[in-house]
Amino acid sequence: MAHRWLNLVLLLAVLLLAAVVYFEPGKQSQQQVPLLLVNPATLKQLELIRSETQNVQLQQRGGQWYLQSPVEVAADPFMVRQILSFLSQPSLQRYPVAGLDLPKYGLQPARARLVVDGVDLSFGRVSPLNSHLYVMVAGVLHTVLQNEISMLRKDWYEYVSTLLLPKNSLVGLEFPGLGKLVHESQGWRYEGEKSPSSAEQLQLLVDAWGAARALRVQPLTVQAVEKEVVLTFASGQAVHLFVLQSADELMLQRIDLGLEYVFDVSQSQRLLQWTSLVDEDDK
Repeated sequence: MAHRWLNLVLLLAVLLLAAVVYFEPGKQSQQQVPLLLVNPATLKQLELIRSETQNVQLQQRGGQWYLQSPVEVAADPFMVRQILSFLSQPSLQRYPVAGLDLPKYGLQPARARLVVDGVDLSFGRVSPLNSHLYVMVAGVLHTVLQNEISMLRKDWYEYVSTLLLPKNSLVGLEFPGLGKLVHESQGWRYEGEKSPSSAEQLQLLVDAWGAARALRVQPLTVQAVEKEVVLTFASGQAVHLFVLQSADELMLQRIDLGLEYVFDVSQSQRLLQWTSLVDEDDK
């Protein structure tokens, strides 16, 4: 009986020792909280500040994100989601910044900064011990699991939406050598000498422009002056696109933005001429 009691006492002692080691009295418990407690749907402004490349300002209007600087154009939703993904991830550890050697953590200067509605997040180096990233917010040093920050350091044009047309009502298209399409209350009307074979063929051309998504967006290279497409929207805005075509690529240039949208050359058959209805049926 005494032997049984001795075993019970030893077991309780082991459990007490394990509890002491686990909870570490005197050390403040680190509850997991988001790096920044915000609702992405209510955010208005993001600013990316980097030393290696041009800064970028993004603004949310009507549920859609736009570049505000260096140019005003629709932003790539995927890139914005990648940026915002940092905000909701948990802060694994937190330390007051006061007294810390900030250069040691890659925070003076920071590798990149993200200003979210006036709140400044500075991104530092990755810890060699656990691969966690150091992030400084409002005088507190955090560590987070996500340590890849390449989406914060890209060139400004990589944040531009690859969707060619803005989300606006298209009411007119004018093509080199093809003619002009005008949208009226009854539908689309063609003006020119190369009429489509049917209303369906006309609609296919309009739909192709509405869904056109570039392979990539890049800074303007050489300026094309031979062909010009003019797009008119219900807001009254007119967008001029200059056409440049090589053996492999179709480039539609927006000289006003200093950008060109690069497509596979096969897209010229859908965007710059009447699409064969036979080919569409075969697809």
